[in-house]
Amino acid sequence: MARLVLLLGFLAAASALVAPLPAPAMQSRLAVSRVAPAPMMAEPEGKSIVIGAAAAGGIIGVYLFHELSTGVLLAVALAYGATLSNKFGEISKSTGTVAAKVYSKMLELNEQYDLVPKAKTALDTASTAAANLDKNYGITAKIDDQLKISQAIDKATAKKVDEVKSSVSDKLTDLKAKSETA
Repeated sequence: MARLVLLLGFLAAASALVAPLPAPAMQSRLAVSRVAPAPMMAEPEGKSIVIGAAAAGGIIGVYLFHELSTGVLLAVALAYGATLSNKFGEISKSTGTVAAKVYSKMLELNEQYDLVPKAKTALDTASTAAANLDKNYGITAKIDDQLKISQAIDKATAKKVDEVKSSVSDKLTDLKAKSETA
């Protein structure tokens, strides 16, 4: 459900970047001079469309299938598709165009509002507060005591190490015996 909401949010954000409709034709020169032209985003061309299609394919592949290999495959497919002139090529080009517009809008917003440093500061503050809460109240220690996770890990690790040691020593003993008989 969360994936669907996130995907729909992404699509809504991308559809918000559609160029506004042109202003209706004015009757007088005075009325035309008072109307400011609406700022239009430049249409991405060529290389940026292919890169946008690849980025969108990679994000969609990792998001939907939770595998990097599928993301890489979809990225390559959409990047190649953006170079074609058939229906798949049109879909890939439009995906790449939207992705390039979203990227340029994100750069513009970051430049205008300085979002990356603000987000970094907020995340640093939140992680510091969480570490202080854990240090003061011992939350992870209490969880570990209840679930006995560290004891299970120690037990499993020790058991596995013992198995590997015995396996290696048995193989070495067999090799010694074979080398002495040969």
